[in-house]
Amino acid sequence: MQPDVSSVPDVSFVIAAYNAEATLDRAIASAIAQKGVSVEIIVVDDKSRDATLDVARAYPGDIVRVVALASNRGPGGARNAGLDAARGRWIAVLDSDDAVFPGRLAAMIARAESADAQIAVDNLQVVREDGVIEDAMFPRQYLEGLREISLATYIAGNVVFESKFNLGYLKPIFQREFLNENRLRYDEKLRIGEDYILFAGALAKGGKCVVEPDIGYAYH
Repeated sequence: MQPDVSSVPDVSFVIAAYNAEATLDRAIASAIAQKGVSVEIIVVDDKSRDATLDVARAYPGDIVRVVALASNRGPGGARNAGLDAARGRWIAVLDSDDAVFPGRLAAMIARAESADAQIAVDNLQVVREDGVIEDAMFPRQYLEGLREISLATYIAGNVVFESKFNLGYLKPIFQREFLNENRLRYDEKLRIGEDYILFAGALAKGGKCVVEPDIGYAYH
């Protein structure tokens, strides 16, 4: 039986959460507030020791799907559990202490689909721990000049002290079908840099990545 296309959401937000009771509501609320796209929100509780699971389960099940892991698998493992549960055409990984702006996914998907791309990135707003909003992480002109990111550009943009802007901070969205067809998942052995490896792996598999220069992600 073929799945009902009308029931497939545009975006699956995957939120891996570990001891995130203080910030999880903010992340979930920002995902719910997306405009111009249909979304599903998957919160993966990575065996938290606080009330993270209670916060996630306080939402109706048709708004937030909760995956409660039996043991702590780390950020890569928790995100993989979210990827396996996702049904959306696009995957957007959202850190449990961050947020997204309302028009983010509509803008990124439109840009990606008009260019027949499987990956899209955008600019980030840096927000300090005390709530002070700093500058955008990347000057708009720099991202407009990039337009697309190749594997070589991405690797060069991650060399510490040798590149002005560290592209490792980018928060890509991926076509779910592209990830699944290429068996792309996070390396669960890594506790840091697992997102860099997945992004590089997707580019190495021929994924085309377009750049949306507007700010869509609030990096706390």
